[in-house]
Amino acid sequence: MTPELAAAFDRLSVTQRQAVDWGEGAALVLAGPGVGKTTVLTTRIARILDNSRNRNFRVLALTFTTKAGDEMRTRVEGMVPGLTERAVIGTFHSFCAQVLRQHGSHLGIRPDFGIYDQDQDREELLRDAIRQAAENGETVAQDDVRWLKAIDQLRSSLVSPEKTAQRFRDPKAGERAARVYGIYENALRTRNLMDFNGLILDTCRLVHSIPAVAARIRQSYPYWLIDEFQDTTPAQYRLVRFLAGSEFKNLFAVADDDQIIYQWAGASYQQIVAFRQNFSPVLMQLVENRRCPPEVVNAANNLVAHNSDRTPGKAALVSTLPDEGPAIRKRVFQTDVDEAQSVGAEIARSGRGKWGRTAVLGRTRAILQPVLDALRGAGVPASIATRRDRFVSAQFVWLQSCLELALRPTDRQVFTAMVGAANRISGMELDAAILAAEAASSGLSYLEHWSLAAKTNGDETASRLSELACRLVQARATWPKIVAEAIAWLPQTAAAPNGNVSDADEDKAAWEVAAKAIRAEKGSQPDLDELLQGLALRPKEPPPDPNAVRLLTIHAAKGLEFDYVWLIGLAESVLPSWQSLKPDARPAELEEERRNCFVAITRTRKNLVLSYASQYRGWSRQPSRFLAEMDLEPTGSGDSI
Repeated sequence: MTPELAAAFDRLSVTQRQAVDWGEGAALVLAGPGVGKTTVLTTRIARILDNSRNRNFRVLALTFTTKAGDEMRTRVEGMVPGLTERAVIGTFHSFCAQVLRQHGSHLGIRPDFGIYDQDQDREELLRDAIRQAAENGETVAQDDVRWLKAIDQLRSSLVSPEKTAQRFRDPKAGERAARVYGIYENALRTRNLMDFNGLILDTCRLVHSIPAVAARIRQSYPYWLIDEFQDTTPAQYRLVRFLAGSEFKNLFAVADDDQIIYQWAGASYQQIVAFRQNFSPVLMQLVENRRCPPEVVNAANNLVAHNSDRTPGKAALVSTLPDEGPAIRKRVFQTDVDEAQSVGAEIARSGRGKWGRTAVLGRTRAILQPVLDALRGAGVPASIATRRDRFVSAQFVWLQSCLELALRPTDRQVFTAMVGAANRISGMELDAAILAAEAASSGLSYLEHWSLAAKTNGDETASRLSELACRLVQARATWPKIVAEAIAWLPQTAAAPNGNVSDADEDKAAWEVAAKAIRAEKGSQPDLDELLQGLALRPKEPPPDPNAVRLLTIHAAKGLEFDYVWLIGLAESVLPSWQSLKPDARPAELEEERRNCFVAITRTRKNLVLSYASQYRGWSRQPSRFLAEMDLEPTGSGDSI
């Protein structure tokens, strides 16, 4: 055992060590917030790797965010240096991409497939495919692109085009949807493309139709771990079942039924129930909260005890921190405007040293925006956390598009994006449609023809773009050197007045973070197709400013922790939402809202402030029922608890 792993073991509690030392067979670890679940997962992975240095198997650990996977990989490497290459730690989607690269040929999928992760790109793909189908005599129309949302639902439920019609009450609508769905899938295959739902769907198809692939995975990965199991969708759980077959039971799942807040995406308490029925796991519980003050832990326990969708016999959280006095305060205001202004002013007065350790959480982005305005008006650096799924600067849209075209030279949508980005960078006015037609008649690839056109433009920036693209066309294998030169130069072409950071600078930071993580995930320099697939599967936002107040929706805050937490909008029809309070709402909707509140308050390391107003957008609102459920009864304006 390495000294680092031995030290990690020494820091484990009795229950944590029980989970880390678990041997063979299925296990379900109920792990509440702040109990060290990531510590348990990473130490368990490190222990397995350390105990099997002379063996060739790999460990499979599936997470729900790339950030969680990156953190776990870093921790494992710190405990057992050099052994992390024997662990595959990543999201369901990244693992499926790996499986399809290795075995997708059984389904006609080439390993260098592209991933369309934007609705706009997929809609344009379907629109173009429908146009071609109509020209070939099929009974379709351009407005059939409206079926894409339904197709997404079908794909997320693992329903194939052949079984689509029977899902519709209206036979004609079902037949139409099935036809358009088939056209969409054929377009993806023809152009060597995948979408997010397709990664899961096609991996399920693969292991279901070719059992030898699933058997190979079970042999290569005899130990499976799943983080945040409560967030699995039905499709992801079916994938696990397909991979496991009827005999494999060596699955270690970490979950918390009190933190299921993605029901809209398919997460459900029923996945935990199904796992217990299908795998008969040993049940373990981690309850020692090492994050929150005792008062916050007590409030969290009181709150979630009102939910019924919980594992029978689930134990309450136990605070391990000393009681240092009141940790929860409450702020009551007349209107939402007063709330936003006062919250901003109080955070501003707290001092610059606390801003980077402060978070403001709200049910929606809309309720956070006025607080952001108030903070900025008071001179406090702050931002609302927003997932960025694509690069926003012309510079990095151009670079990514060039690399995509090196793999898929005839992708019209990517070419159009690349030409538009280059025009914005250099001031050129080249027309993508004309260039595409000229390329087709000349026998040149899109990228090669564009590079020649850009070279004759006479602009220095255009010439540099042309030179980089031309080198990529002539020797694709030199892409790492070309990318290194491009990311060093491209931000210089973006104006940033008054010393502000440009979109290109932010995109550069995001690119470098993603590329580093992709290299670490593979354990070596990725191939070009692996880099592009990895970029498609990762968010593109730059690292947060460590000195700025962070404003986050509760969903975005999950998995994070802060010294000082403000939870605003604790009023009926705000949190809980008005949808969950409608007479016809299902009980599960209110339970999820309660879990939202539970997740929010348990982000706290030191102090928690709960606030609400008597009016929101001019409508009178009562204090949230969750205050009473936490045993924090409403009091007068400005009172502290």
